[in-house]
Amino acid sequence: MKSEGPLGVGRRAVLIQALRELLREEAPESLTFAKICERADIPRASAYHFFPNMGALYLGLRLLHAELVAARLSRVDTSQFESWQDYVYFLAGEAIAVLREDSAMMRVVYGVRNEETMLIGKELDSKIASIALKQVMDRFALPFWPDAPRKVGIAVALIDSVFRFSFREQGTITDEIVREAGRAAVAYLRCYLPEYVDSKP
Repeated sequence: MKSEGPLGVGRRAVLIQALRELLREEAPESLTFAKICERADIPRASAYHFFPNMGALYLGLRLLHAELVAARLSRVDTSQFESWQDYVYFLAGEAIAVLREDSAMMRVVYGVRNEETMLIGKELDSKIASIALKQVMDRFALPFWPDAPRKVGIAVALIDSVFRFSFREQGTITDEIVREAGRAAVAYLRCYLPEYVDSKP
């Protein structure tokens, strides 16, 4: 695929930033492509070159969210965890931390439902699960458990489902809900992992 060059990359970033700003002020259903172009000060004809529709814009913001979450997890010092359960509760907190810092991200992840964002949501869950499994296996002497990546993926999806339920019901995700999400994931993983495992030296 041909590179867009620095100008194209810059305009994409400006459009996504305009979307973030507007989502902090308005509900997703009130936004239009024209409003975003006006905020970005980019003509619609030019904007369509980078994002052909609103779904593509939301996807761009969702991809940015995925990058931020992955970056946060990759910096984690796993030596701080005394048990795999501690790590799971931590994971639930990290999964929501980026969204709490930006209401626009929260609205896209849990308030916008379209094919593009649902697909990247699945990819993000898979990426988080892969990072989480590696970090837990590096830290703890876990026994062999068949199909571990898929089971960790289900645990991550459980966390995401609890968050989605809370946002749909209350429009927010509280600390108690973060703990509930952690409990749900820990309860599921207890079906496959022993309660106590040794840390690796």
